[in-house]
Amino acid sequence: LKVEMKTLTISDKSKDLILETLNYLHGEKFMHKEKSSYKDKRMRLDRQYWVDRGNLVIQGGINFSKKDGNDDTSNYGNKFALLKLKRYGFHINHCEDALKIVKGDVGAAYELLMCRYFNCDFPKKGDTPANLIEERSQELDSLKEIYGDCCEEKIVNQLWVFHLDLKYLADFGSRDIPKFSRGMPNWKKTKINKDVCSNSKVRNFRTALRFYLKGYCRFGSRCKFSHMPASSSKPEMTQLEDPTRNKFDLEVRFPIGSTYPLEPPLVSLVAQSSNYPSEICLRVTDHLQSEVKQGAAMQQPTIYTIIDLLCNRQEEILRVLEGPSPTFYDPSMSLLPDELGTKLQNGLDDDEDADHLWASGGSKSSKLDCLTDEICRIDDDLCKKFATKLRDQRYKTMLEKRTELPAWTKKEEIVDIVKRYQVVILSGETGCGKSTQIPQFLLDDWMLNRKGSEHVEIICTQPRRISAIGVAERVAAERIERIAESVGYQIRLETKTSVLTRLLFCTTGILLRRLEKDPFLSNVSHVIVDEVHERSEERDLLKKRSDLKILLMSATLNSEQFSAYFSQAPVINIPGRTFPVEQFFLEDVVTSIGYVLEEYSQYSRKVGKQQSRDIENLEVAVEIDTVNRGLLIPHPKSPDEYLTPKQFFYRYKEYSRETCKTLYLMDTERINYELVEDLLTWIVEGTHSYPREGSILVFLPGFAEIMTMHDQLKANSIFNSRNYDCHFTLIPLHSSLTNEEQALVFRKPKPGERRIVLSTNIAETSITIDDCVFVIDCGKMKEKGFDSNKNMESLETVWVSKANALQRKGRAGRVMPGVCFHLFTSHRYQTVLEPQPIPEICRVPLEQLILRIKMLPNLSDKDLLDVIQGLIEPPKEENLTGAIVRLQNIGALDELKCLTPLGKHLASLPVDVRIGKLILSGAMFCALDSTLTMAACLSYKSPFVAPLNKKDEAASRKKEFVTGNSDHLTTLNAYKCWKRATQKGRQAGYNFANENFLSSKTLATLADIKVQFLELLMDIGFVPGDIQVNRRRTNGVDRIYEITDNQKLLAALLCSALYPNIVKVMTPDKHYVLSLAGALPTPLKPVDIQFKTKNDGFVHLHPSSVNADRTYFPSPYLVYQEKIKTTKVFVRDCTMVPCLSLVLFSAGKLKVELNYGEFIISLDDGWILFSVPSNEIAELLESIKSELQKLLEEKIREPRLNLQTYPRGKKIISTIVHLVTNG
Repeated sequence: LKVEMKTLTISDKSKDLILETLNYLHGEKFMHKEKSSYKDKRMRLDRQYWVDRGNLVIQGGINFSKKDGNDDTSNYGNKFALLKLKRYGFHINHCEDALKIVKGDVGAAYELLMCRYFNCDFPKKGDTPANLIEERSQELDSLKEIYGDCCEEKIVNQLWVFHLDLKYLADFGSRDIPKFSRGMPNWKKTKINKDVCSNSKVRNFRTALRFYLKGYCRFGSRCKFSHMPASSSKPEMTQLEDPTRNKFDLEVRFPIGSTYPLEPPLVSLVAQSSNYPSEICLRVTDHLQSEVKQGAAMQQPTIYTIIDLLCNRQEEILRVLEGPSPTFYDPSMSLLPDELGTKLQNGLDDDEDADHLWASGGSKSSKLDCLTDEICRIDDDLCKKFATKLRDQRYKTMLEKRTELPAWTKKEEIVDIVKRYQVVILSGETGCGKSTQIPQFLLDDWMLNRKGSEHVEIICTQPRRISAIGVAERVAAERIERIAESVGYQIRLETKTSVLTRLLFCTTGILLRRLEKDPFLSNVSHVIVDEVHERSEERDLLKKRSDLKILLMSATLNSEQFSAYFSQAPVINIPGRTFPVEQFFLEDVVTSIGYVLEEYSQYSRKVGKQQSRDIENLEVAVEIDTVNRGLLIPHPKSPDEYLTPKQFFYRYKEYSRETCKTLYLMDTERINYELVEDLLTWIVEGTHSYPREGSILVFLPGFAEIMTMHDQLKANSIFNSRNYDCHFTLIPLHSSLTNEEQALVFRKPKPGERRIVLSTNIAETSITIDDCVFVIDCGKMKEKGFDSNKNMESLETVWVSKANALQRKGRAGRVMPGVCFHLFTSHRYQTVLEPQPIPEICRVPLEQLILRIKMLPNLSDKDLLDVIQGLIEPPKEENLTGAIVRLQNIGALDELKCLTPLGKHLASLPVDVRIGKLILSGAMFCALDSTLTMAACLSYKSPFVAPLNKKDEAASRKKEFVTGNSDHLTTLNAYKCWKRATQKGRQAGYNFANENFLSSKTLATLADIKVQFLELLMDIGFVPGDIQVNRRRTNGVDRIYEITDNQKLLAALLCSALYPNIVKVMTPDKHYVLSLAGALPTPLKPVDIQFKTKNDGFVHLHPSSVNADRTYFPSPYLVYQEKIKTTKVFVRDCTMVPCLSLVLFSAGKLKVELNYGEFIISLDDGWILFSVPSNEIAELLESIKSELQKLLEEKIREPRLNLQTYPRGKKIISTIVHLVTNG
């Protein structure tokens, strides 16, 4: 087996283009070396490569396709625009002036009118920083949570509309004319009544046209008769019948470049009823605009404040309307002076200057360090509302339930010790209420006993997303309020907080990101780390914030260890629930339910013929009691699977021979779905004294096992029949499911409903299923591993530890005595299982951890080894050294182990460093949309699904998307096809996904991840800040930058990111068969082809890869995402890389060598070789690659560098793209 030796050729046009670019860059003619200057290496290449096999080489081609497209634009009149602007209360003359100045742009006209009427600053051209866009998005999510369907985002990041019911305002507009006239605006000249009154209820009542309702009047608006029905004698009835009478819209606009909340937005109140006087709305708008200006002065979000003002502070609004009227511009005067209007008009026609630097997202403007008046006012309101809430009967009911939790008995002690100590360790058994109650104890104490301007903000971290959401929603429910009021949560891609939030539940990663931007956690008073992990940042933070309180909540076994780590911090122990949990092991389960396993069952292990005979003989010997007991005693620590039949039967001599035989035959390395199903059947309808109610929690290793069990139970008539006495609901629970799917586990079951929750170890901690009575523990879990020497990850199914088993047992008995069934033997539990699980930090790649440490200001200057070794349970030193070397190889760390500019950017992206590099490369080459999609798939998961009963059909549909010999490009193609389908409607996208075996939920999540990646790029300045960040439902994120279908360029970018993860395609010698057409080569089969990596030798393509069954690769090189060991060493997610792309985008230097008179290009110390026709071509490629690397380094140092306008960058990028595309 050898690799095909490829000859690199470039067209004459490409050669001329490279020469032109090099001459432009260096100002002199490019001169290549003489052939005589090279020393002939005289290497035998035919030992590793197939050389001169007579393959046809295509050296060039001409593209005769022609593309032309002429986009015609249409101009529309401004009659509708005038009507729209008049609704806000602006004078008709000013509306016409504004539309004329801005050439019919309604949005720009509105902004101009608002600025002139209310003395606002004109919108500035520029970019909105990404962090402010994200902050604005979070505020909108919170407002949607509070106001529900009344909150609507009409234009993403530009226009929010709140639909309000303001009866008091409608009543004010319905008063008779003398009272109403006080609500009229006061124009600078008083001759306004004619025009204004024509727009209000003071109308010129003309005689109604008798025949108008029967047809159409040809005179139109020039008719002297009224085109309205005759007025009723009781106009009040008309008002009552108007369904929009009390309906008003609060519009909040953010002009392009707005830095809200650092500057005020434009807010307007508009009546939905066409009969309502718009002038009253204009006066309310004036008052609202002054409110948002005050909020901007304090740099605080103000939208909730003005909504609260309209809805709950009616007296203030009415006082404004009945008071002196504001003065507006004279309708007879132009809206702008002539010279200013001309300047503005000309400004709209001017193109922006081509600048080489764009405005970056930048960092967040510093907010006020001290507590502002606005924060104090909100704090006052929260404390007052809480005092009122104490008298609420609903709150009292919830409080009674809270007092039943064991944590409540420690309330006073916890509050007192937290006040006296900076660090407190809280150790509580499962179900004691520590996650939900301890944060509330601190919050309640502050609200009841607040001193002066004392401010409290509590951050409580949770190990998983579902934990953060579930605990936050539970706490909010206990406080009788909606989420995003005083209690909120923040996880990746989802935030539910507001200006009212004082207790935030978040994942640990969110807290670490916040530490990067705000090392001292300004305004935060307490940090609670639930299910505490091996972290050290807290210790360094304490030295700078002596007033910051740290609470660490851990398992009982670790409390003393953490206490010693934090200088003998006090420990508070909280007891668990008092309901007992009865524990059974596999031998008890088999005996109780009468489970029998046959020798040739799929769940039995393979036994030899001698062992089979031994079992049969033993059955007879046991029956007549002639076994010699003394010779059969096994070693106490020997696992069951290593025992002979005689030893096994002796170990379990207390059990029946049928039980012993079943236990001996059972394959303990497999999940026995049949046993689980039989056990569930016995629980729900067997003869026993245990409860016939309550949820059943089944622990399984991974998602595949969950779905297999789910499908098997669905096929069982007991668990899927709605006619059964008790209706069962099957709930899968896995971290890859959406938040909505995970939230089903917290839903209260209906009367008569019984839930069966199929979960991984996600349900071990922080998630409490209140009505759980039974737990079935299969004893297995998925665990990530990493071999630093081989740079290889693994995902293996391993036995749980004793600590895991105890946690699982503790999930039962929440509301009554519980039962736990462990599907492993008591001997395994006592002697084989490890006491504690291996800490994750000791078994995963450390690149992300190192980058995080280097990004934290408190730790960046410290020695990496000292920081890592200072952890409670540090990883092995060789794992750390290997991670540092890998980071140095990709350019993220320098020789002194300091962050390079590239490293800083990669640290800002919460993904694997290679995926981060792919995103950055896409931004440089205007292929951002496609690379974001591929990066999202690699960091999350593939959208392709294959139901167990439709695997062949799913594989067939997947082949329809296959392109470019690439898993990455295939997934990208499927995503783009789904995106096109969603443009026809959400249902069309859903149908497309279902028909093509794609997960619509996964696709939607990928769109959200793309948005997050884009926002992070804007933060570090890699893309301009004026890119409109739209969520998945608006089609916006897929129009950022240029959308490229250049597959060769995308493959090159994948090579740049994933190199040196290269696989060689090894093929056998060609064989020929005679035919009428001559000798033809024999086609290869997939088994004839093998794949080889530099360090690990031969590997296999994962069966899920689109390349797994390929027999022909135009290029003999593949780039892959990861190498993983399961039953074999597999490479997953691979893409064939064109040879020229590999040469130009691989890391390291390109070497030109002479070998037996022929020139070759050498990569990676000679591991990859290509033949070239001449040294001139080789040196041209070497030079342009060197220029590309210099440009990329320049872009890394200055992210705001615009490579599309920067002359040097534009020249190099266009040359490289042409080379990669056309050769």
